[in-house]
Amino acid sequence: MKDMEISRVNLDPQPILFIQRKFDQADLQKHMAECFGKLFAHGMQQGLAIAGQPMARYVSIGPGLWTVDFVLPLSAPAEPVDDMQSGSLEGGEVVKGVHYGPYEALQESYIAIESWLEKEGLTPRAANWEQYMTSPAEIPDTAQWRTDIYWPVKVR
Repeated sequence: MKDMEISRVNLDPQPILFIQRKFDQADLQKHMAECFGKLFAHGMQQGLAIAGQPMARYVSIGPGLWTVDFVLPLSAPAEPVDDMQSGSLEGGEVVKGVHYGPYEALQESYIAIESWLEKEGLTPRAANWEQYMTSPAEIPDTAQWRTDIYWPVKVR
């Protein structure tokens, strides 16, 4: 794993279409594949202006069930349909961490980000999200995978 890149950035709110699921952590990959497939198929069929790579917003992570939004970023708002909801990602100041390597090593990056937040005196203000910049189907070498982690923070 490469050294962790962590910075503060200011984001505009991002229109999204998302599917929220509540499940056991062990089922994350199953839900991710199902929801991203459904979102991208809908986006392509409807001609939506897709504005980037897929994301997962971690609404609630506990020792039991997790609540996760599987997100399709858009250039403009879209109408909700079936279990797909319309919304937006938090704008404003966020901490961005760039993780290189397999998804199984993401915990190390979260530890680095949380330590950095504490050192900088920053407090999260909303759910964090991950954007999967590399497609495992296109690049099978996990060492080359890139995941951007975003965490909205309170500004003093």
